[in-house]
Amino acid sequence: MLAISVTGCTSTENATTDTADEAASPATSAPSPADGNTTGIGNIITMEEAKEIALTDAGLTEANVTFVKTELDTDNGRQEYEIEFYSGNKEYDYEIDASTGEILSFDSDVENYSISSNMQLGQTNTYIGEEKARSIALARVPGATESNIRLHLDTEDGVAVYEGSIVYNNVEYEFEIDAATGKIVKWSSEPVFDD
Repeated sequence: MLAISVTGCTSTENATTDTADEAASPATSAPSPADGNTTGIGNIITMEEAKEIALTDAGLTEANVTFVKTELDTDNGRQEYEIEFYSGNKEYDYEIDASTGEILSFDSDVENYSISSNMQLGQTNTYIGEEKARSIALARVPGATESNIRLHLDTEDGVAVYEGSIVYNNVEYEFEIDAATGKIVKWSSEPVFDD
């Protein structure tokens, strides 16, 4: 009888030990958030949230813009959204921290970007285009060619203009052309002297 009791105790102890080991095993083998194995996708803002942050900062709505780039990238180990969009002929570039939603960088420029008519979404902002602006300016300087002109889209007192210069026959012509109408709003010339 004593032998049966000892045997019974031994198997009970083994069963208890085995059960305790089995209970501990899943806890030690499952990855925990502290391990770093589950961080990343679960704790970043969505692309839609990043777009909304950029639009709010720019004071625009999605109906007023055309997105040309929206992507999740990694820079120096940090995930960030790169978002680029246009409203009219103005380009907006944002980099937004994917974890916090913080705007890391922002840039806005007036560009010669033509949005096709099916993408304009009712916008009336249309410009004559750089090629037309060049031809208007060159028509004022007989003999001057494309190689003599420099031109870029700019904003002057809130109005979009093509601003540039033509250097031809030792004379520099400076001009501004209304980007919407094609009207020359400023024109000046002065001799170019070589020192």
